[in-house]
Amino acid sequence: MAAIISLNVEFSGGLELLFSNERKHSVKVPRVNEGQPTDLAYLIHYLRDNLLKERAELFVEDGTVYVA
Repeated sequence: MAAIISLNVEFSGGLELLFSNERKHSVKVPRVNEGQPTDLAYLIHYLRDNLLKERAELFVEDGTVYVA
């Protein structure tokens, strides 16, 4: 069984609207992904693929978090 990292992620400033209008999320991600330690880039893609409900282009751009 793979080791798991438990994280609490909180969105604000309007970003929570993309995530079903929920500010706080508890997520569990593997400690190792494809032989590499899990990093922030993995977490961003995990959030996009598993929790994001709409408008991914407002959250991720060019593989990282969109900053206006």
